[in-house]
Amino acid sequence: MVYRPTVRYHDVFKKYVDDLNKMTSLDRNQILRAALFTAAFSPQFQQLMKPYFYDQEEGVDVPLPQPKWSLREAKYWMEQNAEIYGQNAVKDVPTSALESQEQGRRIEVKNRGGISLSFPG
Repeated sequence: MVYRPTVRYHDVFKKYVDDLNKMTSLDRNQILRAALFTAAFSPQFQQLMKPYFYDQEEGVDVPLPQPKWSLREAKYWMEQNAEIYGQNAVKDVPTSALESQEQGRRIEVKNRGGISLSFPG
């Protein structure tokens, strides 16, 4: 099943999505799915949502739901309905930057008249 919401957002978001669309081979739906796909693993997103996870009746905080996918499963944002197309429709293509975040590795960038990358480990 495919969920087809109507998304309403400010023009600054529209311009950003349009710019990404023009600069990449991704369509607008893939861009929005990628944002949702990675949001579940983003500490910033989790902090943003945390105040809204409160049980009014019990008077306690409730945990945020855990995603049912991993950052290695690119099919969920690349394809509209990964379950219909099956495991082999889109090759799971892990992004090295996302993988390093998932494993707790940091990439450090220093400005010393150029760009220097330091990979710990």
